[in-house]
Amino acid sequence: MSRHNVLVVDDEQDSLDLLQRTLRKECIVFAAKSGETALRLLKDNNISMIIADQKMPEMTGTELFQHTLKVCPEVTRIILTGYSDVEDLIDAINTGHVYRYITKPWKPEELKMTVRQVLDRLDLQNENEGLLQELQDQVSKLANSIEKEVRIRKVFERYVPEKVVSEVLERADEHLFTGEKRSVSILSLDIRGFTPFSEKHEPEKVVDVLNKFFTEVSKIIINRGGTVDKFIGDGVLAVFGAPASLDDHALYAVSAAMDIKNSLSGFNDWLKDQMGENIGIGIGINTGEVISGNVGSKEKMEYTVVGGPVNMAFRIQDCTKEKLNSVLISSFTHNEIRDRVKATSWGKKSLKGRAEEMELFEVLEVLDTPDTANVKDASPA
Repeated sequence: MSRHNVLVVDDEQDSLDLLQRTLRKECIVFAAKSGETALRLLKDNNISMIIADQKMPEMTGTELFQHTLKVCPEVTRIILTGYSDVEDLIDAINTGHVYRYITKPWKPEELKMTVRQVLDRLDLQNENEGLLQELQDQVSKLANSIEKEVRIRKVFERYVPEKVVSEVLERADEHLFTGEKRSVSILSLDIRGFTPFSEKHEPEKVVDVLNKFFTEVSKIIINRGGTVDKFIGDGVLAVFGAPASLDDHALYAVSAAMDIKNSLSGFNDWLKDQMGENIGIGIGINTGEVISGNVGSKEKMEYTVVGGPVNMAFRIQDCTKEKLNSVLISSFTHNEIRDRVKATSWGKKSLKGRAEEMELFEVLEVLDTPDTANVKDASPA
């Protein structure tokens, strides 16, 4: 603990010197020979205790204490007085908020003990106040942490179903975002002909169109249990089965793709009314094992999935340029859901990055719609 400042006040120099000698090992001693000088010292220094003689010319000890109630109300006050003045001091002690009086002639050891008791009490009080402040700071940090988690959760739920968010927060394994193998289905969507569309319109309008379209697409993906991995220009990459597992992820991905396709007419009605335009899309879906986790640098990290199946989803989506608004799936995805969808084969296609050709299937209808009761709507705000 730091040493306390104590102010001693007495109009007699010998008594003042004795007070200073008695207390200088216990504290830092300030001395004043009058009440006026004492009040000036109180204004300029952080005083913990005042010890004042009662009988002083111009201003008595209790009168000084009454003045200090405005200047430093928290200071501890001790008064030195003779036996004959005790009864007269009772009322003054009450009005001056005197902590204790010591009769004269006072004994140095008694005074030191009294002062030590007061300073110990002040130290304990300061320590308790410090602990209380530390506790309040911890509570405040916890409240801020909770508030921050709520904000993060709300942002997370704009891209991920609430059920997935809950599972992610409940899981304790460290590999959830640092890297793990996952069996997933990848959905890659692209808006066809968007470059010439964007060149014909003001940037603000183009961004408005993208935001509205991505909002509707994200809502569908999330409602079907998927995670919006990223927006790539005028495209969307979504994952079904990561970061939290999802049974029947292939069927959920295909169902989301068909929902997006079916919602396109309503969006185009709005776009036609606003800008006299229509847009088309292409969706490619692939199923396989990927690596999921946080990828990036110290400056920027993002959760994503990487691996051959992701690249193949992009290649399959590129093949949809042959037919506007088509939903193409790989043979791997088709094998998972062949009896639950109506699909037609496009034959084997050569895909960049793959040595063997792959048979692709256009989905025409979902025959067995997956149950979405366990995937709570967490649509974008």
